Amino acid sequence: MVKIGVRLPRRIEDAGEYLADARALDSAGVDSLWLDDEGHDPWLVLAGVAAVTGAARLVVPVSVADARAPEALTARLATLQRLSRGRVVLGVSGAGSDAPEPVLHIAREATCRTLLEASDERCAAAAARAADGVVGIDVSPERARAWLESTLELRRREGADTSFEVWTQAAVPKDPAQWRQLRRAYEEAGVTGLILPADPRLLDMLRNGDEEDDRSDLQLAQG
Repeated sequence: MVKIGVRLPRRIEDAGEYLADARALDSAGVDSLWLDDEGHDPWLVLAGVAAVTGAARLVVPVSVADARAPEALTARLATLQRLSRGRVVLGVSGAGSDAPEPVLHIAREATCRTLLEASDERCAAAAARAADGVVGIDVSPERARAWLESTLELRRREGADTSFEVWTQAAVPKDPAQWRQLRRAYEEAGVTGLILPADPRLLDMLRNGDEEDDRSDLQLAQG
């Protein structure tokens, strides 16, 4: 079954409502909570989220440039790993022109999984060799299937563990029928998970996505 990740805003207007949303999504069974690109400090935001959630993985956005201050990155990662009881994942961007190995080394030392952002086949191949997964930007089911097949073949040839995550971003479906269709298409392609933006309709579909009735009265506080 395809997993669901939810991208939360990184800018907090009301802390109580924000953390209530995170807690509700965690209770609804999302695999992971991600953050937008801009806003407040992601480590501090996810430290707060860690305190009110217990199962969802917390994906911290980092870049290859963060490894230029390895002690700071190591300390932040170790702290958030402890606060979340080991639920941290590093989402690494900016690996197209620079080698991500320094960041990946720090993650391995902290027993933390890594997902590399990829926009093309070359980046996906780099992720296959070095990371635990790849995050494609708006990748179709067909393209995701091709990425997965080539990635697993590459990892088999190099003797690496074939456990590999493939994630892609998607828009929030307009109704439960489209929700079921979206999940089915990516599941058949072998995709690990879909990343959707936080939306007033999303929590209800997570709880009742296989039901035909409309429960749009249930909303996230952010809506």
